[in-house]
Amino acid sequence: MLSFLQNWPIAIFPALLLFLLSLEKKPRLSSNLRIFISLILGIAGGMLLNYFHSLLTPFSNQFIAQSLTLVSDGYLDLLRMLVLPLILTSIIHAFIHLGDHPGEIIGKLISRSVGLLLLLTAVASAIGMAVASWLHVGRQLSLPSDGPLPTHHYTGLVDTLLGMIPSNPIAAMSNENTVAIAIFACLLGISALQIYKKEKSHAESFKALITSTFHMVKQLARLVIRTTPYGVLALLAKISSTQGFHTLVGIANYFIAIYIAVMLVFILQLTLVALCARISPWTYLKKAYPVLLVAFTTRSSFGCLPLSEETLHDRFKVSQLTSSFVPSMGATLGMSACAGVFPAVLVVMALAVTHQPMTVSLFLMVMFINTIASLGISGIPGTAFIAATVTLTAMGLPYAVVGLVQGVDSIVDMGRTATNVNGTLATAIIVDQGLSKPLDPEDEIEGTPSRAR
Repeated sequence: MLSFLQNWPIAIFPALLLFLLSLEKKPRLSSNLRIFISLILGIAGGMLLNYFHSLLTPFSNQFIAQSLTLVSDGYLDLLRMLVLPLILTSIIHAFIHLGDHPGEIIGKLISRSVGLLLLLTAVASAIGMAVASWLHVGRQLSLPSDGPLPTHHYTGLVDTLLGMIPSNPIAAMSNENTVAIAIFACLLGISALQIYKKEKSHAESFKALITSTFHMVKQLARLVIRTTPYGVLALLAKISSTQGFHTLVGIANYFIAIYIAVMLVFILQLTLVALCARISPWTYLKKAYPVLLVAFTTRSSFGCLPLSEETLHDRFKVSQLTSSFVPSMGATLGMSACAGVFPAVLVVMALAVTHQPMTVSLFLMVMFINTIASLGISGIPGTAFIAATVTLTAMGLPYAVVGLVQGVDSIVDMGRTATNVNGTLATAIIVDQGLSKPLDPEDEIEGTPSRAR
């Protein structure tokens, strides 16, 4: 009896898991709220375990550590399991479905809109790394000694670029060379798109296979994402049990860095619209604020597509084809905040946690990897975290930093989504302004080119 009373803290973590399980039966509680609750419970439970550590027997401490490791590392392994199939299917899916869009100058529309979306992602990555480095994100944190560690290390720009060439796609998969798989998927997607345009019948079966597989992988991702509250609980309990209050400080620093970087990217997008389309920021915001508000509150780029199209066509007088095509592309690739800012900040955090310096070559490499990873990654469940995992994998950095910040992701994602949608609006306006001929038949008849104004 005395032994049980002395070792009662071993029941803290199982009790918290059961409590989270009971919350799933309450339909009024959203998944985001349950993740936030798991964040609070993980930190509080970890601090309790830290407080009682010296009072427990070695066996009890070992049991607690192993329980936390089982759940936290198991969750990270499930997340890693999604990366390769999602990269392969989503990128090919994105390319081959470009053939569904008609138009005489579709080539210009595709190249300019995709190019600008990817350019914004690269610049957003640079902004994210600069802000995170300035605020020293990750300095207050350290990973557990038995946590996931990188399996390979950065050996220089030339070696890294050579390693990205998918000389053996099967070996790249087994070695978790995510960027090589992404490049292979891009090449395969481009080839499939070319065949689809020349001999549509020859590519129909492949297109159906990719589409079906992509949707099945998305459903698998949804199943994995449902375990997020338990993974967050275990990850934060495991870390806060050894760090205590420093965990809160580190996450607060990360939160501030993300929102400063997102605001800077948002201002950059407004500036580009002002310079390229000659629309003042105030006029732009007056016309765009409804869709931005919906994006901020719903946190869904796909859910904003109808309102984005209406805003572009009716309020900014963008051609119908551009106002339909660019937002759909922006919800499928690019995404400045999710695939640019967020992975960049996590890279800085991971470097600080592992005591590695940020170099110019690393800085440029992260920009390049984020841009490649953004192709087709957006629009799937857990977009930002999948993109971040791709970048962390390619750089040989620990995955565990993903779990450190996932508990506050619902709040962070509001700003990320609004910035992503704002990027697609800005891209559509700028691209439509630069096209050499009107895209709407009614514009040609009336003789009034459709341009953002």
